[in-house]
Amino acid sequence: MTNDILVSMSTNRNEVEIGKEIEIRIKIPKTVGTCSDLRILFNRFGENPSIIQYLRRKDDTEEYYTNVEFNLLGNYYFFFDLKINGEYQTIKISRKTNKPFITKEESPYWRLLVIQKEFEVPKWAKNGETIFYQIFLDRFFSSGNAAMVKLNGRNCRKWGEMPNYTKNEEGEFHNNDFFLGNIEGIIKKLSYLKKLGVTVLYLSPIVYSKFRYDRYAATDYMMIDPNAGTFETLRILHEKANKMKMHIVLDMAFNHCSSDNPIFQDAIANPNSKFRKWFYINDDGTYAYWYGEFKDMPIFNQHNKEYQNYVFGENGIIDLYAKYVDGFRLDVSEELNLEFLEGIRKRANENGAHLIIGECWKKVPLEKIGVGIDTPTNYLFTDAIYKIIVDNNYEYFKWIMKDVLENYPEETIATMLNSLDTHDTVRALTCLKGNWMRNDRERWKIDDVPSKWHKTINGKIVFLTQVFRDDEAECDRLPPKEYRKAKGMLKAASVIQYFLPGCPCIFYGTEVGLHGYKDPFNRKCFPWNYIDKSLLRHFIRLGKTRRSNKEALSDANFQILDYNDKVLKFTRNNLLIIVNTSDKYQKVKVPKEYQEAEKVFKVGVKGDKFQPYGALVLKKE
Repeated sequence: MTNDILVSMSTNRNEVEIGKEIEIRIKIPKTVGTCSDLRILFNRFGENPSIIQYLRRKDDTEEYYTNVEFNLLGNYYFFFDLKINGEYQTIKISRKTNKPFITKEESPYWRLLVIQKEFEVPKWAKNGETIFYQIFLDRFFSSGNAAMVKLNGRNCRKWGEMPNYTKNEEGEFHNNDFFLGNIEGIIKKLSYLKKLGVTVLYLSPIVYSKFRYDRYAATDYMMIDPNAGTFETLRILHEKANKMKMHIVLDMAFNHCSSDNPIFQDAIANPNSKFRKWFYINDDGTYAYWYGEFKDMPIFNQHNKEYQNYVFGENGIIDLYAKYVDGFRLDVSEELNLEFLEGIRKRANENGAHLIIGECWKKVPLEKIGVGIDTPTNYLFTDAIYKIIVDNNYEYFKWIMKDVLENYPEETIATMLNSLDTHDTVRALTCLKGNWMRNDRERWKIDDVPSKWHKTINGKIVFLTQVFRDDEAECDRLPPKEYRKAKGMLKAASVIQYFLPGCPCIFYGTEVGLHGYKDPFNRKCFPWNYIDKSLLRHFIRLGKTRRSNKEALSDANFQILDYNDKVLKFTRNNLLIIVNTSDKYQKVKVPKEYQEAEKVFKVGVKGDKFQPYGALVLKKE
């Protein structure tokens, strides 16, 4: 009888804007008994009851209601308590039926996420078929014209050679290792990207950086690196991409610049320089620099109004680039303060509907979402995918999914970048290979202390970078047996990646077999003459399947069904995704309601038999 209790809210999803009042209603059948003193109790996450309100009865009906306003961001959990025939009871959610029921025991509460006002991302970024493609500009494709621009001092390399991982003549590690990939090269490969199903091109920095091929430390923000292209080639890329229903997101690094930037050179040389307060420079000439290790990357003072104006004021950096792109990815956004982020996001949107992505390795506080950034680089999902594919750690996978999906707004969930690898991590195939360089540490933390590459010298722990890189180079090659296994695991991992809430993001070359350990081995040139065609076909098929099922993938609806015998089953609306995460053949039983469903994607599956790392996607009408 208590299953007839109904709870409803005047919001069509489990989130509400801060400061907005909503009505919450509950219907309690008279057959339950005589009800009195009906209250609703809200617990903001980490707090004791934040809000307690009595509900009013609607005339002489079985319905009760109250209006609630939330003035703090965060997750709110709520339940009801009341007297039934004079005895105190609570109304919570049944674990078995997922419906309201009367109980005195512990049971789940309802949940509401309070988010920023009027938060909305561009429609093109959240349509269910979105696929990002991360392009490391210097290593993707060279049109040939880049080599015509001669810049003194640059070490220009032959396409496809191993990136330099040794010290230079001065005994220092450097980034002066250019292969001359350029914007025009991307233009020439737009049809290839379209075939992959790519809808967003995420470009590494293109600003002028004198001796850094990665361009994450600018010598001049107002100038496109001559070996990368010009504003005209950027305009052409933007127009052609948009015509092909693809958008451009550009990476920008505002936390630090290059020590050869004329602004810093003036600031460090002249105590009275107008740029002195743009940095953290001490009276003795020492200064703060990135990570406390990279002296060639001095840190900006984000609080300085003149620097803020340089970035997002009138005719600033954002104004200059916003007309050529559809969004920005902000490097090390976890190091950027909220006021600075808010200024960038506001200015970008004044120039059009721009998507702002923050580089984030941890969960993003709600205070930043919808004000400073729209969505993160979702390394949390990256880690969770590896945990279940490599370690069969279902509990971790399940916990991460719940934590992210309950703590981000739906606009953010729809657009977060789910990568398997990036320019800052080990390549996916190398992460998945059998013979690992270090088995006592998570794959993200391969070079964390302690390790065989750390030595104590004069009481200080020193990382032996050259020894580490030599070991990476020695282990770089994947023998055929390791490659085949890693390739199967990559296919399984990519199926999970493509069907989780959010947007899959391909790191250039992963789709054709590019591998490698950390920088610089993960930044090899795209192997245009050595493509793994079967792997490429797999990613093309994934793109087509995602595109043809965009309605089912356009919201945050996600539910794990089970994980038995290392076989993961989860749903996205009317889609069922089944992935064998083991290295054994498995006979898999499809749930009854999907036994007549259409098979929209499969790899390594025949009938009910799944090969190691086989996967199947079913669609019911």
